[in-house]
Amino acid sequence: MFFACTKNGTKINASDCPAGLPVTCPGCLAPVFLKKGNKIMAHFSHYAYSDCQQFSEGETERHLLGKQKLHGWLKTQNLDVEMEAWLPELKQRPDLLVTIGDRKIALEYQCSPIPFTRLKERTDGYTQNGYEVYWICGIDYIPQVTYTEKISAFRQPNGTVVCFDSVTNTVLMYYDLHFNTWNKLAWKCYAVNLSQLTMPALEILFNKPQPKRTYKSVPMSYRNQLAILQRKDTLHRDFLLEVYLNGQTLQTLPSFLFDMPTKNPAYRLPNYIWKYRFLEQLKNNLTLEDIDNFSKKLPRYDFLYPNSETEPLKDFIFELEQRGVLRRIDDKNWHIRSF
Repeated sequence: MFFACTKNGTKINASDCPAGLPVTCPGCLAPVFLKKGNKIMAHFSHYAYSDCQQFSEGETERHLLGKQKLHGWLKTQNLDVEMEAWLPELKQRPDLLVTIGDRKIALEYQCSPIPFTRLKERTDGYTQNGYEVYWICGIDYIPQVTYTEKISAFRQPNGTVVCFDSVTNTVLMYYDLHFNTWNKLAWKCYAVNLSQLTMPALEILFNKPQPKRTYKSVPMSYRNQLAILQRKDTLHRDFLLEVYLNGQTLQTLPSFLFDMPTKNPAYRLPNYIWKYRFLEQLKNNLTLEDIDNFSKKLPRYDFLYPNSETEPLKDFIFELEQRGVLRRIDDKNWHIRSF
């Protein structure tokens, strides 16, 4: 952290703090010490025994540099911004607190890993107390071909992931995150130098609605279907047992269950498993309540903003209508035909 408190409660910047001056953490009030040198940015750090919950996350050089650059960028726009503002009613301190009229916006620059429960707790703390919050991720959160919990958690209301490379001064917005027909995570990226953005332009990256992707699928090869039989994990063993106990085999199931990609960014289950279980619950009629109940039971990835995700189950229902498996009676009821 860049700021600590002196004995009389005055806030002091690490770059202005003389060596040996007793200072404390503004959050937990425990003693902290100054770290300063030719190769590191001046900042305060807790002692090893500290259990501070407000300033406990390790701050890398990239994180410290990013906070400093974002703070300077906001200052050039003549905005009211405070770094590491302590909010006693929340017992939280955002990296940056921006005040625009009646709006109070917390900007969090997240470089280190954070448990989802803590992430949600902090986000809820802001929103329930009238603060807006934007999570800007460090480069460790840049998407890779494998979908991870941390990518899912930080998807914004419009489905984007916004990152900031504090070394190159580049803001990166990753959007249209989806799985391709090889089950690899794919995306598009918009990159811009921080100096070319304004605060309103940054907010657009988090909030501007993104067009819904039209998913392309291809039939799974017979070889890949057979490979499912060789899966030894509990999830697939339970699935194959279900199929067997229902007097079926993979080969007798509808082929459209096994289209590629078999992954999606919303559900943890492979598509062919949850689609099979949905079909198995169908009797003579289907109601919107049935759909909601099934949807609530599906294991999902953790994410802050549920509305940022497409709903694969609804897409599947539309597909079943197109295939003639379901016939819509009205907005809340369907008649089930043979499949």
